[in-house]
Amino acid sequence: MNPFYFVSNIGELYVPAEYRDIVFARPRVKLFAHQELGHLNRIFTHIRHGGVAVVEGEWEQILVLMEYIQRHKQDLVQQPDRNAKRRDRRDSHRRSASGALKEALARLMCWADADGVLQVDPAPTLPYLLEFAGEPTGVNEGKPFLLPLIKIQKIQDALAETYPIRALNASLVASENVLAPRSQETIECFQEALQHVRSDVPSKVADIGCGSGCLTLLARQELGEQTEVYASDLLPEAVATTKLNIQRLLPNPDSITVLPAGDLFDPFTSHQFDVIIFNAPWVVARVRNRAELAIHDEKQETVKRFFAQVSDFLKPDGAVLLGYADASGPKAIENLEAIIAEADFRMDAVFKRRVATHRSKRKWEQIRVSVLRQK
Repeated sequence: MNPFYFVSNIGELYVPAEYRDIVFARPRVKLFAHQELGHLNRIFTHIRHGGVAVVEGEWEQILVLMEYIQRHKQDLVQQPDRNAKRRDRRDSHRRSASGALKEALARLMCWADADGVLQVDPAPTLPYLLEFAGEPTGVNEGKPFLLPLIKIQKIQDALAETYPIRALNASLVASENVLAPRSQETIECFQEALQHVRSDVPSKVADIGCGSGCLTLLARQELGEQTEVYASDLLPEAVATTKLNIQRLLPNPDSITVLPAGDLFDPFTSHQFDVIIFNAPWVVARVRNRAELAIHDEKQETVKRFFAQVSDFLKPDGAVLLGYADASGPKAIENLEAIIAEADFRMDAVFKRRVATHRSKRKWEQIRVSVLRQK
């Protein structure tokens, strides 16, 4: 499917993959700009009849429009069957109204120019906006793009929350779908592991699956400016989060190279590293959504793929700093140890913490960061 859609008075706009069915399935995509934003019922009627409303103008007026749609959600659905029982009619209508509202709000969209600046006044400061929406860098080919207002708000809400990190003496942000750096114990284990390999004077370090960029920044802090630090992640929104946190905290953001999003080592072609950091997904379970990609690893396939590739990117005397937890029980740890042994790695050191959990069946779990070297 062609990812670009032409909108009158704007031109060709890139449509993120998640919203293409919404845009391309609709016969009417219309721009409502500035003074037109005051015609709340007109825009609501356009959306209620299945159209997509692209808005431009005062941000506060756009929020008023969104609230108007929410207040009139009952008008988005047909009346329930009169022959149904009264309670069933109420429950059915409540569910259908909620679903209809969600669909309607997805058709209320803002547009941003090629530089990612939303065409609203005042424009919120949201660098890497398209990446935060889960799209790869440069995918819009230098053209403007569309995003639903509810998606923009989710990104804003996620970035408004900060997470203090003791080891960095700083606070980080984490966007939607990105694992928030809440575990001080995990970070401190990685800090000790980095201090352990510091005597090797590593010149080149990679953070595989960088997430919020916490371990990337920790590597820069513990290993110093003389070490080249590289980072990437499977999710574009994680890459964007890492770049944003680096810009927030470092006077020289260019001292860290954040590569485009990609699976494991795909972004790191032709590189070899002294240290490779991998805080692996530690729950042996099926991934149900993007947010679980950093946590869930069905049949430990991600860990297996990591160790199948890592030797090609690690210098002969290099070290892997592997983060893991025994949340899935001793069998998962046994399997992990077998994977490590089969890849011909040995344990050089291990740093661990015992932490409380909120699960009823398992009140404690052990977090460990292993320093692994090739035999």
